[in-house]
Amino acid sequence: MQDSPTGEGWQVNEMEYEEDSNDFDGFNTYVSKENRLVVVKTIDGSVIRGNINLNSETLPMDRVSDLLIKGQNKFLIMYNACLGERKDVAVIINKSQVVWVMEEEGPQS
Repeated sequence: MQDSPTGEGWQVNEMEYEEDSNDFDGFNTYVSKENRLVVVKTIDGSVIRGNINLNSETLPMDRVSDLLIKGQNKFLIMYNACLGERKDVAVIINKSQVVWVMEEEGPQS
């Protein structure tokens, strides 16, 4: 059966959605977030301040050092980061380019 270009024969399924703001926990609700606010210095001298998720690997991590040393991913993903004049950006850093990482105390969003 071939449908006509006007859409005749198509069936529309309507679904009601109840908005309950208490149920929504962001777009990545399938990922357990263990955020840490860190400062990273790279070999080119850049200093980046932002958040990392310790549970971004296959196995959840307890410490920032675990993520850097034991993590299988070659890249460190930072979000809500500040790099120079840029604010609230996502930054992906090759771990081989990291000189040091320091965890900061403060609000973790």
